[in-house]
Amino acid sequence: MYDKGILSEKVANIIKEMIINKKLKPGDKLANEIELTSELNVSRSTVREAIKILVSTNVVEVRRGKGTFVSSKPGLSKDPLGVCFMDKKNLLKDLYESRLIIEPGICALAAIRATEENIVQLEASFAEIEKEILSNKDHTETDIQFHNIIAKSSQNPIINRILPIINEGISEGYRETKDISESGDTVLYHHRKILEAIKKGDSELARKCMTDHLRYGMEQIINK
Repeated sequence: MYDKGILSEKVANIIKEMIINKKLKPGDKLANEIELTSELNVSRSTVREAIKILVSTNVVEVRRGKGTFVSSKPGLSKDPLGVCFMDKKNLLKDLYESRLIIEPGICALAAIRATEENIVQLEASFAEIEKEILSNKDHTETDIQFHNIIAKSSQNPIINRILPIINEGISEGYRETKDISESGDTVLYHHRKILEAIKKGDSELARKCMTDHLRYGMEQIINK
């Protein structure tokens, strides 16, 4: 006989496999509690505990009065890297150091693999960054979106998950960069060069432009 906690974990894993096998997408609704109880031949309390486990790992989300749905970002918790426990003094420097290792390569892949739809999305994101900067608005979320679209443009599902995880984990720290004396013109210059390199399909130029962009940001932090 299974310990109740172990059984709940097992049922949670079964439900996760069901999501994968049925190819459910973010936003798709799961079977209700009664149906899962019948299908898995376990008690309703076990199903409830299993759902709680899946909610805690952000595989599913419960919408009161509507049911249980696959999360918009399955498996991605709010702070997966535990950034909130890190030394805030060095957080931004560590962030840029990590991005310098990862993002130039991602950008190079995006230049080779970006689809027409990806390019349209990047252009729209850049236009929004430009609009926000010229209006003296915080462009942090749009900036993160721009970089996430580049990751998506790599057409690599692992990379497409890695960068959003980093950005999600450090969004609060990333937001602090708005106080760094980096002119809006410089932000737009770097993003425009990255966009142009990807549109040209020039992987090495895209790699260089992203490296230049991140190195500049890192220098601003070090010299702050």
